[in-house]
Amino acid sequence: MSFENDPAPPGAVAVYDERQRQILRGELVGLVAMTVLALGGVIALSMALVDWRAFQGWRAESTYNYAGVQQIDFVEYLNRQKQTIAQPSAEALQAYNAWQQQNPQTVNVQVLTKYLGPQYNTTAKVFEYMSKYFTPGVGQSCEYCHNLQNFAAYDKPQKTVAKAMLIMQFELQNKWISSIPRPAGQPLYQLQCATCHYGKAQFWNTDQKNVPTIENLAMFGIAGGGNPTQYDMKHYGITLNGKPPASYEIVDDKLLAARPDAEGNVNYFQVTANKDTPAGLNDTYRNQAAMYHMNTALAVGCDFCHYGGYFKSYVLEDGTFKWPKSQARHMLGMVQDIAINWFPQMPKADPTRGNLAQPNCWMCHRGNVVPPGAYLPGEGEVPQKVSDPEIKPLVDLPVPAPKLPSQ
Repeated sequence: MSFENDPAPPGAVAVYDERQRQILRGELVGLVAMTVLALGGVIALSMALVDWRAFQGWRAESTYNYAGVQQIDFVEYLNRQKQTIAQPSAEALQAYNAWQQQNPQTVNVQVLTKYLGPQYNTTAKVFEYMSKYFTPGVGQSCEYCHNLQNFAAYDKPQKTVAKAMLIMQFELQNKWISSIPRPAGQPLYQLQCATCHYGKAQFWNTDQKNVPTIENLAMFGIAGGGNPTQYDMKHYGITLNGKPPASYEIVDDKLLAARPDAEGNVNYFQVTANKDTPAGLNDTYRNQAAMYHMNTALAVGCDFCHYGGYFKSYVLEDGTFKWPKSQARHMLGMVQDIAINWFPQMPKADPTRGNLAQPNCWMCHRGNVVPPGAYLPGEGEVPQKVSDPEIKPLVDLPVPAPKLPSQ
């Protein structure tokens, strides 16, 4: 039996229409409810993302090494690099014992006694210092620099180089490290051979510049993109398969020429345009390349030094002083000093080698806020200032006035 053509019962259409209207009203209410819920979900998700980002920012801030305490020491660094810690050879120890018996008082020691005092007038004390810092720092036994039959002689060029670098180390320590701005209680570490050499006699960035492959350039602490500095292009003409290599230097003509103004302020990477420095991308690129270098060298983000709300400021919105920014500015002065006054005066054990080394942040930091090769000084190991250093700076570079919290 078919009902398809039967007429509808009386009132059925009205009932049907009312039911359809009820369904429609229900669907509209449901749609509105779903829309409200969806909007609420979006708002809740957005707030959650904001909270998550804030948490991530807090987590980044909380994991930064603001305390300035060494987190990886020299031994751990060498272990991670699969390097062994050098020690005096058996032959060197035998020669030293014989020399010490014949000469309990030092013979021809010229630097340690001058900077560290008369306690280094004994051969045993000098050997203790050399074994603690020189041998592991440059990765060589005593005979690398010394004539084992006559420790006082200067008949090896390596000893002349080591002497010059020890003077440089003490002078930099006195001028820059001892005056670094830091909060109360933050430890003051000391430069040593290991701070730059990290267990290798050949300085870290000399050979690699001769063959600027991606692998070698990665040793400079920069594995990302960028351009060579004007200094590199002028002196080395470095290219890599027709493309500029990674930006691994921060020393260029502008950094070398920067000086403190009348108020003691110095800006090594100025990018703000004014009537004297017109706007352009070169300074901006230079600034960002240097900042990226610092990020990589210390393994930190921009907010380690900067206040994101106003990069120029040294103070956060809550009044917290950004000590790392003040310290980075100070240490750039030391990089400049090394490049201008010290590296050009360092003698070479091999005169045929080029003079390609330049200082930068990676040289010492190696991906750490506190360099693994730095040391807390032991008793009698803090150098005193001397009025007549054997090697004097070529240019008088004053230490910029420190940026400190307002009193």
